[in-house]
Amino acid sequence: MKKILLLAVLFALIGCSESTDRIENKLTPYLQEDLKFMIAETMRTSNNDRAAILDTPYYRVKDFRLFEGAESRIYAAYAEVDFFIFKDIAMHEKRKYRYDVHGRHWDRYLKTLKFGKDTIPQ
Repeated sequence: MKKILLLAVLFALIGCSESTDRIENKLTPYLQEDLKFMIAETMRTSNNDRAAILDTPYYRVKDFRLFEGAESRIYAAYAEVDFFIFKDIAMHEKRKYRYDVHGRHWDRYLKTLKFGKDTIPQ
């Protein structure tokens, strides 16, 4: 009886974990929504003047890590992303994200503006 109960608990724990591919794939739509929001917010504050925005705004994932062991009980992954939207201003926004295991979603926990252009030209 104990073995059956132990197997049931083991399968429940395995079933509750999410694959790393799925975690990584969930990040892309979240980043695209953040990029759209940043563009819309910039246009709103500049009275819909698109002159300051790049023709094709973009983002780069600078760091992506999956956590293992005790670290992964609350957060399973980490991502650091730079967003480039400005045409003539050497500035970008850096955002950090973490994947909440219990909520099964990405959580943005830091936004900062950084000076400097993209080190890899688009």
